[in-house]
Amino acid sequence: MSVASNHSVVRFFNLPFIPTEVEAWASEQLQILPGTPTFGCFFCTDAALPHAEEILEIVRIYAHVPVLIGCSGAGLVADEHEIEGEQGFVVALHHLPDTTATVRHLPADRLLADDKGASLKELLGDASTVANAWILFASSESLGSESWLADWDRATGGRVTMGGFACGDIRNLESSLFCDGKIYHDGAVALSLEGAVTIEPVLSQGCRPVGSPWTVTQAEHNVIHRIGNRPILEVLRDTLEGMSVEDQKHARGNIFVGLVMDEYKANFRTGDFLVRNLAAIDPQTGSVAIATPLRVGQNLQFQIRDAESAAFDFEQALQQKLIEISQRPVYGACLCDCIGRGSSLFGVPDHDTGVIRAALPELRVGGVFCNGEFGMVKGHTFLHGYAASLGLFVQKS
Repeated sequence: MSVASNHSVVRFFNLPFIPTEVEAWASEQLQILPGTPTFGCFFCTDAALPHAEEILEIVRIYAHVPVLIGCSGAGLVADEHEIEGEQGFVVALHHLPDTTATVRHLPADRLLADDKGASLKELLGDASTVANAWILFASSESLGSESWLADWDRATGGRVTMGGFACGDIRNLESSLFCDGKIYHDGAVALSLEGAVTIEPVLSQGCRPVGSPWTVTQAEHNVIHRIGNRPILEVLRDTLEGMSVEDQKHARGNIFVGLVMDEYKANFRTGDFLVRNLAAIDPQTGSVAIATPLRVGQNLQFQIRDAESAAFDFEQALQQKLIEISQRPVYGACLCDCIGRGSSLFGVPDHDTGVIRAALPELRVGGVFCNGEFGMVKGHTFLHGYAASLGLFVQKS
């Protein structure tokens, strides 16, 4: 695997904010990168938000960055470090050969309009058809659910998309989105890549299947009544009772439903599912509600989330992606990690960045801890929880 490590630079700045420090660093990167940056990413915690506009301006001027995108987050990622519980900001600059980046703000009212499919395509312009891939950050306060992502896929032709929901200021719960030098608090910001470099996505939903697969035999929108002609809650209880004592311990508060995304497969394993929370349980009817609509005839399997499963899933997903991209150069990466991962899940700091560093020691990675992650499953963009969504900037095949 060829990593062009000098094509990306990443730096974490803690507070207090010192403008001259950022100016000096931004200027120095022009001597390190092989050319001017194609685009930059800016992520910050809530205490750095008052300085965000000035930081964006400094980076644009001193590092000659034509395009910037980013958002506020609960934590930050800078190379091998996951910064949790410390205030500051991260700047990542990427020089991608023969590649153009464009960025735009997508207002919430346009994303949620009745004609949002046509409206989105109009907002994206030519990029809707010529972009290789997208980075997407959004405001959960104004968009909430994932319903608009189906229209996003239609407008972009199902191109690779990675990113996530920004985390808000703990005082007013308002998240911030960064688009060049401007700050927005609604809708989404989207960056497209056109030319020689694309994004190869790696998604880890952090779960493993348990028990047996079942076919949905009665369902209504997002409420599952019966699977295998039995109440789903009855099947879930039997599944839990059939687990080992250790798995039963892990399953407490960590049981999920995995919807099979490829019905033509004979056997299902981690990565074949769209994992969803049990949003509500009705003990009287034996029904379970999840966050995503489903249909009768669809297959599902219960899932367990724990540190061991999450670690194995991410390692396997990354290794599989490295096999797929073979010898194509990797120029940098962006990692969107869930606030439910990190040291609170793994018990140690820097777990996910450590997985990346073990596989790609020289790769430069910038990123943010999100309140829900965008990632592709079988060619469709979904909102995930407890996930790691990694985008590798890779030469097109």
